Amino acid sequence: MKQIYHKDQITSLPLEIKSWDIIFLYGDLAAWKTTLSKHIINNLLKIQNDITSPTYTYYNKYGDNIYHFDLYRLQNYDEFFAIGWEDIMDIDNAIILVEWPELIEKYYIPTKKIFLRKIEGEDDKREIEII
Repeated sequence: MKQIYHKDQITSLPLEIKSWDIIFLYGDLAAWKTTLSKHIINNLLKIQNDITSPTYTYYNKYGDNIYHFDLYRLQNYDEFFAIGWEDIMDIDNAIILVEWPELIEKYYIPTKKIFLRKIEGEDDKREIEII
């Protein structure tokens, strides 16, 4: 179900995260993909690190088994494979958040897909759909 959320309400998203979850985060630039990742890692998973966008590092690891990917700069699946990240995707008890998952979506089945859409003229609100 799609619902409109104000930035202050992001903590009220009906989201349950467990080991082995692979979560694909879809949305344009500035759609709150990293903001939602911060909420998931800090609040739901109780990891009190400074969560940053892994745009230039491609992924960050938090705790023993939480991985936060940003695939925006990759051109194709071969680049993903060459770096060896498919090994991370296959870790049994990992929780994996993937921003810009389009280039790997035909190779991996996420446990959740979250679509974030900007609302024109509303900088502090997004339409969010969890599947």
